[in-house]
Amino acid sequence: MSTTGRRIADLIIIGGGASGMSCAIAFAKSRRREGKSSDVLILEKNDRVGKKVLATGNGRCNLGNQDMQVSHFHSRKEDFPKQVLAQVPQKETLSFLSEIGIITAAEGNKYFPLSKSSSSVVDAFRFALTEYGIEVILDTEVTEICKDKIFHVSSQKGVEYAAKRVVIACGGACAPALGTTGDGYRWLRQLGHKVYAPKPSIVQLVTENSVTKALAGLKLEAELTLVSDDMVIAQQFGEVLFAAYGLSGPAVFQVSGEVSRRVRKGNLTAPMKVSLRLFEEADLLAISEELSRRRETMAGRPVDQLLLSILPGRIASMLLKSALDRPLSVLISSLSDKDIARIVATMRAWDFVVLGTQGLENAQTTIGGADCEEFAPETMESLLVPGLYCCGEVIDVDGDCGGYNLQWAFSSGILAGRSASEASLREGES
Repeated sequence: MSTTGRRIADLIIIGGGASGMSCAIAFAKSRRREGKSSDVLILEKNDRVGKKVLATGNGRCNLGNQDMQVSHFHSRKEDFPKQVLAQVPQKETLSFLSEIGIITAAEGNKYFPLSKSSSSVVDAFRFALTEYGIEVILDTEVTEICKDKIFHVSSQKGVEYAAKRVVIACGGACAPALGTTGDGYRWLRQLGHKVYAPKPSIVQLVTENSVTKALAGLKLEAELTLVSDDMVIAQQFGEVLFAAYGLSGPAVFQVSGEVSRRVRKGNLTAPMKVSLRLFEEADLLAISEELSRRRETMAGRPVDQLLLSILPGRIASMLLKSALDRPLSVLISSLSDKDIARIVATMRAWDFVVLGTQGLENAQTTIGGADCEEFAPETMESLLVPGLYCCGEVIDVDGDCGGYNLQWAFSSGILAGRSASEASLREGES
């Protein structure tokens, strides 16, 4: 390799996001406890660390979730997330955050920094990196990684970095504007690892849009059911946002990964639909009675006014169009009992045909990445390339919306850093 300089470190971490920073601090802390110094280097392609962290939780930074059922984490190797989280459970990550100055507070099941500010989280990490003497080199894009006796990491600036141990912590392939462009997949393949093609998760759904386009920008609270081939795949209650392309909002984000996992070569493997339930059953019974009453008391009004004060105007009109096969200018008195039953049934299950998801550029999380079968869940070290570690989103683990992906970043990063330190101590590195 042609280089204009060389920098040797104990540990090189590629990526200064949540997992990479956690890894660096955990390595340095472990070495310091044993009275050893450490030379840790973070290479970050952005102009600052934690850029993606700043965008999490709408800038409030959802750090974790009290509901830690392993079903909230997904991987082709199903037990891998559970094994890693057993090594570094949430209690330990909360303690780790507290030690670097991040106090958490619960809001429902979710953990946020007490400040409710993601920038304060990034600041706490930055200050901790400085405290532990961790060097961060910004605006540095890695171009190649290779290994003989040690690892050699090249950058676009012509500088070569070298270390006995390297951690790939550069994220997945979503949100390329924040620097996560899938670079780690290329390096892992070059080093002999299998990588599953990335897919978007925590992302908007694309649906047949004749209704959603007319309602773009409006939102409602609903119970959302995702159905595939007449089987219920997932259910969520929460906010649903209508958009020109389909559906968005927290409830949609929660089920979007299930859609992505069923896409092959750009097409769904089986028909899918989203069904929105707008009211509880007791309310629907009361609404049915009210609509029958309005057929008498509002007999001379157009059908377009039937759901007055029951649903917002534009949503009411589009639901009526979905339920009825007649113009909304006809009189309410013309509605039959079957018509009213169809309107109520649509409130119970307003169906939208799912075509797929928005792309990786709109996603918050990546499905796919390095095959977990090729990494040790006790250490996050490669089983193929000794001294190579992965953590965070670059490996084939993704979490649900609600703090699970940051939890994975912290747990896997701390484990990788601690394990790399323990390996260095076993080998007697000063």
